[in-house]
Amino acid sequence: MEKTDIKIGIGLSDIRFGMTKNELTSVAGEPEEKDLYQALDDEDEDDDNYLSESWHYDEDEYSVAFDEEDGWRVTTISTSNPNASLFGKKLIGKSLNDVADFLANQDLGEGEIEEMDEENSKLSVLSFLASSLNLWFTNGRLTEIQWGVLWKDEDTPDWP
Repeated sequence: MEKTDIKIGIGLSDIRFGMTKNELTSVAGEPEEKDLYQALDDEDEDDDNYLSESWHYDEDEYSVAFDEEDGWRVTTISTSNPNASLFGKKLIGKSLNDVADFLANQDLGEGEIEEMDEENSKLSVLSFLASSLNLWFTNGRLTEIQWGVLWKDEDTPDWP
């Protein structure tokens, strides 16, 4: 079953932040691909890197990340599925202005746009830090939505 209902602070359809790998497998099945990598802690450069593992469900166009420092529980989800909906609206493929205008009416906190120039394309990210939401744009069109667990404080996830 396609997973397309984005829920800020909660998850994607029946995938919930805080799930273990076994719990995710029971609702989503085995991923097509798994990546294990060292993640950097942007907040504290003196802190050691930690391990993170991403599971990719290519057919449904979403990925789920588990972080070692959070007990290998689901902490982040990303989707590029054009059928994915946020607040009941399909946004993948929409312009940055259309997405920003739509999200301005939601209770996400203050949004911030960062632009990066790549060799053959212009990348932008619209971030809502208070809602753990990042929207990635290539040449002005939304290509990926990434969101994560909300936080009680800097160190404590607010699992749903």
